[in-house]
Amino acid sequence: MKDDRDTLSNGTRVTYTIRTRTGEPARLARRGTVVGEPIFDRYTTHVWVPVQPDGSSADIEPSLVRKDSIIEVLERS
Repeated sequence: MKDDRDTLSNGTRVTYTIRTRTGEPARLARRGTVVGEPIFDRYTTHVWVPVQPDGSSADIEPSLVRKDSIIEVLERS
């Protein structure tokens, strides 16, 4: 199996679901670009991926998306 850093590196395009306030995945999906290395949170045991959502300004901080919310990974061009 590939390491997260290989499949989710800078510039990788992803499609992901947005979680509701209760933590359940919503039915909406967004696309964005991975802008950093995945981060493992040892307290929650989740892997978080920094993603710049499509259409957001470059000066906006990236969103941290749970790796299990990513539903599609597109190869970098």
